[in-house]
Amino acid sequence: MLIIGERINSTRAHIQEAMKARDTAFIVKEAKKQIEAGAGFIDVNCAMSLGDEIRDIDWVISVIQSEIGDVSICIDSPNHLAIERALEAYRAKGKLFINSITGEQARIDLIVPLAVKYNTKLIALTMGEGGMPNSAEDRLAIAKDILTKVSAKGFKAEDIYFDPLIRPISTEPDQAKEFLKSIPMIKSLGAKTVCGLSNISYGLPDRKIINSTFLAMAIQSGLDAAILDPTEKQVVSSIAAAEALMCKDEYCSDYIKAFREGRLI
Repeated sequence: MLIIGERINSTRAHIQEAMKARDTAFIVKEAKKQIEAGAGFIDVNCAMSLGDEIRDIDWVISVIQSEIGDVSICIDSPNHLAIERALEAYRAKGKLFINSITGEQARIDLIVPLAVKYNTKLIALTMGEGGMPNSAEDRLAIAKDILTKVSAKGFKAEDIYFDPLIRPISTEPDQAKEFLKSIPMIKSLGAKTVCGLSNISYGLPDRKIINSTFLAMAIQSGLDAAILDPTEKQVVSSIAAAEALMCKDEYCSDYIKAFREGRLI
């Protein structure tokens, strides 16, 4: 299971304040804390900053890679100009994700050439010109359409991670089932799957219980990656246990390591 650490996001007040103050130590500490907790990529989202998103994302990536030379970054922005600036700023020895494209042709035309040029992986939301899908079959149809479009631009199927779009069970309870059903269907295309975990529990109390339980169910369905807070021990514990139970952790070595490092509840 690939973990994409979500904490460096300008929707969080402390992150927004650190960006505004150009607090290098705080941003680097957040990145290191997530890597130490098991994150393979650090998601960087400056879209809601009070300043200039393009300048902010350039600064955040620059300060992180200045302290962590092999850091892998997930560039998270609705603004293709901010994504391009982030790609230009990245000089570390890790890997890159772009988050995200949709089935909208205009978005694909702007983002996919950048992904090809900079050799990044892509997160693709299963959302087309007609909006959000309701069924697993709808998600698969959109994924097929996106895959056809990006393949025509030279992007490889194995480097795309489809997000079937979790919706809150507090308002749309049937959507959890449709999301889980869609995972193996999408993976049959030769692509991978990812989710933004916290959406599942929006509006509910004690959200970690819902998040961690749903994540274990998604892993059983074949989920490859998740955008989440790796410092939440309950969620990390569910990943470790689910992967051990699904024979994805030989002799439970990762589970034992996580226990010894104090990362489990």
